[in-house]
Amino acid sequence: MKRFAVIGLGAFGSWVARALTRSGFDVISIDMDGDRVDRFAHEVARAVVGDATDPLVLRKNGVAEVDAAVVSTGDDLAASILTVLALKEVHVGRIVVKVPSPEAVRALERFDVEIVFPDREAAERLAYTLASSSVLEYIPLGKTHSIQEIGVPYAWIGKSLRDLALPTNEGLQVVALYDALTGNWDAVPSPDRVITDSDVAIVAGGTARIEQLLRRKVKADEA
Repeated sequence: MKRFAVIGLGAFGSWVARALTRSGFDVISIDMDGDRVDRFAHEVARAVVGDATDPLVLRKNGVAEVDAAVVSTGDDLAASILTVLALKEVHVGRIVVKVPSPEAVRALERFDVEIVFPDREAAERLAYTLASSSVLEYIPLGKTHSIQEIGVPYAWIGKSLRDLALPTNEGLQVVALYDALTGNWDAVPSPDRVITDSDVAIVAGGTARIEQLLRRKVKADEA
Protein backbone atom coordinates (compact mmCIF):
# COMPACT_ATOMS: atom_id res chain seq x y z
CA MET A 1 0.00 0.00 0.00
CA LYS A 2 1.22 3.47 -0.83
CA ARG A 3 1.97 5.87 2.01
CA PHE A 4 1.89 9.65 1.88
CA ALA A 5 2.98 12.55 4.04
CA VAL A 6 1.07 15.81 4.24
CA ILE A 7 2.97 18.71 5.77
CA GLY A 8 0.65 21.45 6.98
CA LEU A 9 -2.97 20.96 7.98
CA GLY A 10 -4.51 24.16 6.69
CA ALA A 11 -7.51 24.04 4.38
CA PHE A 12 -5.61 22.59 1.40
CA GLY A 13 -3.46 20.15 3.33
CA SER A 14 -6.35 18.78 5.35
CA TRP A 15 -8.45 18.22 2.22
CA VAL A 16 -5.59 16.34 0.56
CA ALA A 17 -5.02 14.22 3.66
CA ARG A 18 -8.72 13.36 3.91
CA ALA A 19 -8.97 12.50 0.21
CA LEU A 20 -5.95 10.18 0.37
CA THR A 21 -7.25 8.52 3.53
CA ARG A 22 -10.69 7.96 1.99
CA SER A 23 -8.95 6.35 -0.97
CA GLY A 24 -7.49 3.77 1.39
CA PHE A 25 -3.95 5.08 1.78
CA ASP A 26 -1.92 5.60 4.95
CA VAL A 27 -1.28 9.28 5.59
CA ILE A 28 1.23 10.84 7.97
CA SER A 29 0.30 14.46 8.74
CA ILE A 30 2.66 16.92 10.40
CA ASP A 31 1.85 20.42 11.61
CA MET A 32 3.36 22.82 14.14
CA ASP A 33 -0.11 23.70 15.49
CA GLY A 34 -1.10 21.25 18.22
CA ASP A 35 -4.78 22.22 18.06
CA ARG A 36 -4.94 21.42 14.34
CA VAL A 37 -3.25 18.08 14.88
CA ASP A 38 -5.62 17.19 17.73
CA ARG A 39 -8.66 18.02 15.60
CA PHE A 40 -7.33 15.95 12.74
CA ALA A 41 -5.77 12.99 14.59
CA HIS A 42 -8.75 10.65 14.13
CA GLU A 43 -8.89 11.18 10.36
CA VAL A 44 -5.46 9.91 9.30
CA ALA A 45 -3.14 7.02 10.13
CA ARG A 46 -0.79 9.31 12.03
CA ALA A 47 -0.96 12.98 12.99
CA VAL A 48 2.12 14.58 14.52
CA VAL A 49 2.97 17.90 16.14
CA GLY A 50 6.40 18.73 14.86
CA ASP A 51 8.75 20.81 12.77
CA ALA A 52 8.85 19.28 9.29
CA THR A 53 11.89 21.37 8.36
CA ASP A 54 13.92 19.08 10.63
CA PRO A 55 15.04 15.85 8.89
CA LEU A 56 15.22 14.11 12.27
CA VAL A 57 11.51 14.75 12.85
CA LEU A 58 10.74 13.36 9.40
CA ARG A 59 12.79 10.20 9.94
CA LYS A 60 11.38 9.65 13.44
CA ASN A 61 7.83 9.75 12.10
CA GLY A 62 8.31 7.50 9.08
CA VAL A 63 8.31 10.16 6.39
CA ALA A 64 11.50 8.74 4.86
CA GLU A 65 9.43 5.69 3.79
CA VAL A 66 6.54 7.49 2.08
CA ASP A 67 5.91 7.35 -1.66
CA ALA A 68 5.21 11.08 -1.91
CA ALA A 69 4.88 14.17 0.25
CA VAL A 70 2.58 17.18 -0.07
CA VAL A 71 3.83 20.46 1.39
CA SER A 72 1.15 23.00 2.29
CA THR A 73 2.60 25.56 4.69
CA GLY A 74 0.45 28.52 3.69
CA ASP A 75 2.13 31.83 2.91
CA ASP A 76 5.39 30.90 4.63
CA LEU A 77 7.66 30.46 1.61
CA ALA A 78 10.76 29.98 3.75
CA ALA A 79 9.08 27.13 5.61
CA SER A 80 8.08 25.52 2.30
CA ILE A 81 11.65 25.68 0.98
CA LEU A 82 13.17 24.36 4.21
CA THR A 83 10.60 21.54 4.30
CA VAL A 84 11.45 20.60 0.70
CA LEU A 85 15.14 20.50 1.58
CA ALA A 86 14.43 18.30 4.61
CA LEU A 87 12.29 15.94 2.51
CA LYS A 88 15.05 15.66 -0.05
CA GLU A 89 17.56 14.94 2.71
CA VAL A 90 15.51 11.91 3.81
CA HIS A 91 15.17 10.88 0.14
CA VAL A 92 11.46 11.35 -0.48
CA GLY A 93 11.25 10.84 -4.22
CA ARG A 94 8.12 12.79 -5.10
CA ILE A 95 7.37 16.16 -3.53
CA VAL A 96 4.34 18.30 -4.34
CA VAL A 97 4.27 21.86 -3.03
CA LYS A 98 1.22 24.10 -2.79
CA VAL A 99 2.23 27.70 -3.40
CA PRO A 100 0.39 30.97 -2.69
CA SER A 101 1.80 33.26 -5.40
CA PRO A 102 3.63 33.47 -8.74
CA GLU A 103 6.72 34.61 -6.84
CA ALA A 104 6.65 31.40 -4.84
CA VAL A 105 6.36 29.40 -8.06
CA ARG A 106 9.54 30.99 -9.36
CA ALA A 107 11.35 30.42 -6.07
CA LEU A 108 10.48 26.72 -5.91
CA GLU A 109 10.93 25.80 -9.58
CA ARG A 110 14.66 25.25 -9.06
CA PHE A 111 14.11 22.50 -6.46
CA ASP A 112 12.78 19.83 -8.84
CA VAL A 113 9.37 19.55 -7.20
CA GLU A 114 5.81 19.48 -8.50
CA ILE A 115 4.07 22.80 -7.93
CA VAL A 116 0.37 23.31 -7.30
CA PHE A 117 -1.06 26.83 -7.49
CA PRO A 118 -4.75 26.23 -6.64
CA ASP A 119 -5.98 29.81 -6.98
CA ARG A 120 -4.53 30.24 -10.47
CA GLU A 121 -5.58 26.78 -11.62
CA ALA A 122 -9.13 27.28 -10.34
CA ALA A 123 -9.31 30.67 -12.07
CA GLU A 124 -8.04 29.23 -15.36
CA ARG A 125 -10.54 26.37 -15.23
CA LEU A 126 -13.41 28.74 -14.45
CA ALA A 127 -12.42 31.14 -17.23
CA TYR A 128 -12.19 28.31 -19.74
CA THR A 129 -15.61 26.89 -18.88
CA LEU A 130 -17.20 30.36 -18.87
CA ALA A 131 -15.71 31.14 -22.27
CA SER A 132 -17.12 28.02 -23.89
CA SER A 133 -20.76 27.06 -23.48
CA SER A 134 -19.86 23.54 -24.68
CA VAL A 135 -17.36 22.79 -21.91
CA LEU A 136 -18.74 21.51 -18.62
CA GLU A 137 -15.40 20.78 -16.94
CA TYR A 138 -11.78 21.43 -17.84
CA ILE A 139 -8.62 19.88 -16.39
CA PRO A 140 -5.29 20.98 -17.89
CA LEU A 141 -2.63 18.36 -18.60
CA GLY A 142 0.51 20.44 -18.97
CA LYS A 143 0.53 23.38 -21.35
CA THR A 144 -0.90 21.76 -24.49
CA HIS A 145 -3.26 18.97 -23.42
CA SER A 146 -6.36 18.68 -21.29
CA ILE A 147 -9.29 16.54 -20.20
CA GLN A 148 -12.66 18.14 -20.93
CA GLU A 149 -16.27 17.23 -20.21
CA ILE A 150 -18.39 18.14 -23.24
CA GLY A 151 -21.83 17.60 -24.64
CA VAL A 152 -21.48 15.21 -27.56
CA PRO A 153 -21.55 16.73 -31.06
CA TYR A 154 -24.65 15.91 -33.09
CA ALA A 155 -22.51 14.12 -35.68
CA TRP A 156 -21.50 11.52 -33.06
CA ILE A 157 -25.05 10.50 -32.14
CA GLY A 158 -26.00 7.02 -33.34
CA LYS A 159 -22.42 6.05 -34.10
CA SER A 160 -20.12 3.80 -32.12
CA LEU A 161 -16.72 4.87 -30.85
CA ARG A 162 -15.26 2.39 -33.31
CA ASP A 163 -17.10 4.12 -36.17
CA LEU A 164 -15.97 7.54 -35.03
CA ALA A 165 -12.29 6.47 -34.75
CA LEU A 166 -11.59 9.63 -32.77
CA PRO A 167 -7.92 8.93 -32.00
CA THR A 168 -7.26 8.72 -35.75
CA ASN A 169 -9.70 11.31 -37.06
CA GLU A 170 -9.59 13.90 -34.27
CA GLY A 171 -6.49 13.10 -32.23
CA LEU A 172 -8.76 12.66 -29.20
CA GLN A 173 -9.70 9.84 -26.85
CA VAL A 174 -13.06 9.37 -25.11
CA VAL A 175 -12.08 8.19 -21.64
CA ALA A 176 -15.62 8.03 -20.18
CA LEU A 177 -19.26 8.60 -21.06
CA TYR A 178 -22.03 9.81 -18.78
CA ASP A 179 -25.72 9.39 -19.56
CA ALA A 180 -27.39 12.56 -18.28
CA LEU A 181 -30.83 10.90 -18.31
CA THR A 182 -30.01 7.76 -16.33
CA GLY A 183 -27.04 9.07 -14.36
CA ASN A 184 -24.98 6.04 -15.41
CA TRP A 185 -21.24 6.29 -15.98
CA ASP A 186 -19.35 4.20 -18.53
CA ALA A 187 -15.82 4.72 -17.27
CA VAL A 188 -14.13 2.50 -19.86
CA PRO A 189 -16.49 2.58 -22.84
CA SER A 190 -16.32 -0.29 -25.31
CA PRO A 191 -15.38 0.59 -28.91
CA ASP A 192 -18.85 -0.69 -29.81
CA ARG A 193 -20.61 1.70 -27.42
CA VAL A 194 -23.09 3.76 -29.44
CA ILE A 195 -23.34 7.46 -28.60
CA THR A 196 -26.81 8.74 -27.64
CA ASP A 197 -28.18 12.29 -27.53
CA SER A 198 -28.17 12.20 -23.71
CA ASP A 199 -24.48 11.36 -23.45
CA VAL A 200 -21.82 13.63 -22.03
CA ALA A 201 -18.26 12.74 -23.06
CA ILE A 202 -15.05 13.02 -21.10
CA VAL A 203 -12.38 13.51 -23.76
CA ALA A 204 -8.61 13.78 -23.50
CA GLY A 205 -6.21 15.19 -26.05
CA GLY A 206 -4.57 18.30 -27.34
CA THR A 207 -6.45 21.37 -26.12
CA ALA A 208 -6.27 22.96 -29.58
CA ARG A 209 -7.81 19.83 -31.15
CA ILE A 210 -10.65 19.81 -28.63
CA GLU A 211 -11.27 23.52 -29.28
CA GLN A 212 -11.48 22.84 -33.04
CA LEU A 213 -14.04 20.11 -32.38
CA LEU A 214 -16.09 22.42 -30.15
CA ARG A 215 -16.05 25.23 -32.73
CA ARG A 216 -17.47 22.81 -35.30
CA LYS A 217 -20.06 21.68 -32.75
CA VAL A 218 -21.17 25.28 -32.10
CA LYS A 219 -21.48 26.00 -35.83
CA ALA A 220 -23.52 22.82 -36.32
CA ASP A 221 -25.79 23.69 -33.39
CA GLU A 222 -26.36 27.19 -34.79
CA ALA A 223 -27.11 25.94 -38.31
